[in-house]
Amino acid sequence: MKIPGFKYVDHTADVQVRCYGLSLEQAFEQTAYSLMETISPNLEKIQIIEKKEITIKAEDKQALLFDFLSEFLYIFDVEGLIFSQIIVEKIKKIGNEYTLIANVSGEKFNNLRHEIGIEVKAITYSYMNIEEKSDKTIIDVVFDI
Repeated sequence: MKIPGFKYVDHTADVQVRCYGLSLEQAFEQTAYSLMETISPNLEKIQIIEKKEITIKAEDKQALLFDFLSEFLYIFDVEGLIFSQIIVEKIKKIGNEYTLIANVSGEKFNNLRHEIGIEVKAITYSYMNIEEKSDKTIIDVVFDI
């Protein structure tokens, strides 16, 4: 197990991923990288041309993860952007709400230059699990394809 990192787990119909990080933020980054790599398998071909800041607010960590990953699908579907650099600056709980701030960099997807992977339709709550330990965080997530 490489930390930070992720690995694909066998799933009958969809794409299941187990992601690892030394912190919750790092594990969230790895879930986003796994999503980007599912869409386009070689992230090294994605240049740093456009930068965005993503801010997500949600009532719990699972909803935060769901909304965070869904935002990547939305940006890909609407703006055609795919990212090769994802930095989750912080995840904080303020009152009853979690806030995530991330800085992402990439470019418009170009099927002549970027590898075409698997079309991800949605993020799911099935099998979603966030396990925080003292030395690492493990996240399981499934992408509906």
